Amino acid sequence: MFDLSALLVSIVSVLVVGLLLGAGIPTIYALGARQLEQSAPRNRVLGWGAMAVCVLLAAMGIVLIVFGKALFGI
Repeated sequence: MFDLSALLVSIVSVLVVGLLLGAGIPTIYALGARQLEQSAPRNRVLGWGAMAVCVLLAAMGIVLIVFGKALFGI
């Protein structure tokens, strides 16, 4: 039998992860770059924090691509 609820849950989870990783990282970068343009110290700290998050996510992606099979067996 075809389980429609399981299919919908799978579709929604793929869409959420796709939005977070596909559009989320460039959005965080853009917001960080915008904060760095401003001269207030609070904005600069937020901007550098956003840039650090982007670098961390990029490094995690590279590690997953290079060592994914050894780490997760995929």
